[in-house]
Amino acid sequence: MESMLRWRPEAARFRHRDSLLEKSLPGADLALEACALVDLSVAEALARARQAGRAPACGAGCAACCCQPIPLTPLEALLLTRYAHLRLRPEERATLARNHAAALALSPLRRNCPLLLDGRCAAYVVRPLACRRYLVLDRSCAPGEDAASSRPADLLLPDPGLLAAALLRTLPWYARQPGCPLPPRSSDPAAARRFFRSVTTVIQALPWGKELAQEDGVA
Repeated sequence: MESMLRWRPEAARFRHRDSLLEKSLPGADLALEACALVDLSVAEALARARQAGRAPACGAGCAACCCQPIPLTPLEALLLTRYAHLRLRPEERATLARNHAAALALSPLRRNCPLLLDGRCAAYVVRPLACRRYLVLDRSCAPGEDAASSRPADLLLPDPGLLAAALLRTLPWYARQPGCPLPPRSSDPAAARRFFRSVTTVIQALPWGKELAQEDGVA
């Protein structure tokens, strides 16, 4: 596991910089480094796909995957919440809160992502790791299509080792959180997988109405 925790220097070019966000949220630096490692894995996988004659079908304005359950960890959820309060305009948060309230009649697994604003991600630079890794090749998704089920061969396959490295990089944050399950101390990757499965939820199940209604700078 120790080798998996090592930083890949090539990921530095993907590292988002936001000094205000990092100062206001302990652990934001770890989360942003995790995002950079996953972005590196996606860039490498896209290069391989292009060499094989394939091209990404996803692009700006495509929100098909934003209408599916989106897994995320507690640190990712806090990063999104803090970003929303620091970087979104009050009217944007109000619109998101109204959208969330309108969707409460649906089960969480049937709701759109609560940060989907006018067909685009309102927090794109800090979007969850699952969102960063999910790309469809060659043909855009049809409305309501789940490409993972309908055509899994068209999904990009980023290096799972870099995803593991990204998640493991955030482990020190969990060790400091009261009330949070203790992360594994051993070097067993299976134990780490069990830990992250135990703390992962879907973004649609979180109380976004409450979070988005709070005052600026409060999360």
